[in-house]
Amino acid sequence: MNKEIEIKKIGINGEGIGYIDRKITFVKGALPDETVIADITKSTRTFHEGKIVKIVKRSKDRVPSPCKQYKNCQGCNLLHLDYKAQLNAKKELVRESFRKYTRYDLDQVVFKDVIPSTKTEGFINNVNLPVVEFNGYLNFGIYQRDSKYLTLMDRCFKHHPLINQALTDLSKILNETHCKIYDDKFKKGIRFLKLTLRNELVTVVFITGKDGLARDVIEKVSQLKYVGALFQSTNTTKYSSFEETGYTKYFGDARLPVDFNSQTYLYSVKTKLPDNLDNALKVYNAIYKMLDDSQKIISVGGDSCLFEMNIKDSDVVILEDKNYARDDFKLNAKSKALENIKVKSGSIDDSIVSLAKKKEYDTVVLFLNNSNISEAIRNSLVLGKIENFIVVGDNYSTMAKDLGEIEKYYRLERIVGVDTAPHVASLTTIAKLKRI
Repeated sequence: MNKEIEIKKIGINGEGIGYIDRKITFVKGALPDETVIADITKSTRTFHEGKIVKIVKRSKDRVPSPCKQYKNCQGCNLLHLDYKAQLNAKKELVRESFRKYTRYDLDQVVFKDVIPSTKTEGFINNVNLPVVEFNGYLNFGIYQRDSKYLTLMDRCFKHHPLINQALTDLSKILNETHCKIYDDKFKKGIRFLKLTLRNELVTVVFITGKDGLARDVIEKVSQLKYVGALFQSTNTTKYSSFEETGYTKYFGDARLPVDFNSQTYLYSVKTKLPDNLDNALKVYNAIYKMLDDSQKIISVGGDSCLFEMNIKDSDVVILEDKNYARDDFKLNAKSKALENIKVKSGSIDDSIVSLAKKKEYDTVVLFLNNSNISEAIRNSLVLGKIENFIVVGDNYSTMAKDLGEIEKYYRLERIVGVDTAPHVASLTTIAKLKRI
């Protein structure tokens, strides 16, 4: 069934939104101010879904896609939208989420234009990909949701060129050495690949079955001049974990240097670093400006602790439940004499309850990392009477829902958006709230 639809706005998944007989209709690839003929592929009691058959009226912000796989790959849902228009659209999506899920008056909140990404191409320095077999050839790619279409990832324009080079070379090595894709029945084969670019050197981690890596694979990988270290991890469970039973090092250093904010840090292969450090610094700088009246800070969910290690004038307690992340922090903090920053082990929820009861801390900084604000954290904010609450996350819709639960205790002062993921509808959103 084809219908003509006027597109009014962009949805949180990057789709165009219009209405058919006042029922909301989602059209993938359509843009605001466009009129399209859409084939309605799904109808429910509350919404329609459709795909473009023809664009009757084209948006001035529509641009050609630089990606050859864009029509089938679901990784970038705003690539057909001019970059400046992307930033404006993301800001409106954040504004709409807060209006929908909270009663905050956004006219009274400081919310400036979104801070753009340093780069819109070649900015991804970390990838985690499954090993796939395509036409008898091992490669690295993703099967798209609700389809059998395979997107091979060795030419993604968002990857740093060295990441794409590594994907190409490693695929060639796997095939030259006659490696097999993971077989769930026999628990053998190559299952996943994890790449991290640090200071122009790529760290390679293969996740395999119980057979591990063959000697000739190790030898060939060691000959790639841009590879700084090679590790292997075993995972024979049904879960797609990248660190199921620890890591075996074949060559390279256990910790590799990372340059950030004019400092050099050492990190193990397990520690999750931001996809792009330049964009991460923009996020951290936005938070630092919000810490102007903070003396004692609790920080939760920062992963690498890069954010906390660059706080100079406040006492900081980091809540971290991963042993390797704590070890990395302690090593870096000792080398830089960061005596104002401590790390606390154990359950994060238990720790924040304990710290909040002391009523010594004036600020909590929470990195959501695709999770919700836990009940323990919400209760600690309220009962501990924490003065400042700064929350950081990419899912602004979930963030707004969670903040709606504490709005009677906290007023919203400022929102900052930093575009750490160009060409998708997500936005790293930082909100500062003040105790009422």
